[in-house]
Amino acid sequence: MQFMTNDLTSLLPGDLDLMDALQFALILAAGFLTLGLVGKFLLGKRSGLNHCVSSAVGILFVYAVTIMIYTFEPGNLSKFLSPLPFVSLNGEYLLLFSFSGSEYTAICTEVLNMIILAFLVNLLDSWLPKGKGIIGWYLFRFLTVALAMAAQLIVSGLLSQYLPGVLVAYAPMILVGILVVMVLLSLLKALLGLVLTVVNPILGAIYAFFFASKIGKMLGRAVVTTVLLCAVIYLLDYLGFSVIAISAEALTGYAPLAAVLLVLWYVIGHLL
Repeated sequence: MQFMTNDLTSLLPGDLDLMDALQFALILAAGFLTLGLVGKFLLGKRSGLNHCVSSAVGILFVYAVTIMIYTFEPGNLSKFLSPLPFVSLNGEYLLLFSFSGSEYTAICTEVLNMIILAFLVNLLDSWLPKGKGIIGWYLFRFLTVALAMAAQLIVSGLLSQYLPGVLVAYAPMILVGILVVMVLLSLLKALLGLVLTVVNPILGAIYAFFFASKIGKMLGRAVVTTVLLCAVIYLLDYLGFSVIAISAEALTGYAPLAAVLLVLWYVIGHLL
């Protein structure tokens, strides 16, 4: 991964202070809330788009929990943390991935890793119940975050043990394959499904299993979630937040961002 580490000291201190965090929180909330409203009015309540946006917010909390564990327990729990896409933890600072300063292969690798994480979060969120009331909803969503972190650690361990270097070497090809499959399925889903169902119900059932299954839907949602999070990373880089302080003192300045995300998560994931 290639990060913008040149002239590191010029970006510090105060790279993301209270006003910066509040500004970014409002921009993020406005964008995600707009998508949530579009999803509700065009696709219905709790649509697939809203699920993708909610999962994107959930993944941001995966990052937040990871950073908190790294900051307050650097010698104990940090060894159980799985590397997260688009970021690198270095001492008291978080270094963000730069799309403009990275090679194509590096970008594809990070995007593919994010698709894997987004797939896990979307899948877990669809399995867990919504919960009753605000407290129940938040409890199950935080459980989703915890399980996603554990699942990411397991998947990363398995990939590094049994497929070392595969994601880095073949990330562009894998991404192209995923996109081609999604495009073909989108074009053929309605037509082929109708034809097979009319001609032979058994063939229609086979089609539904392989091409309209929950796994396929979760993969599609993972791609949309990844696109949203890539936009967030790009926005941070564009605003000049390539290096973010994550010391114990600095984390208190991000409270407005966390509060906005919590409210946004509930509004999009439950009310919309």
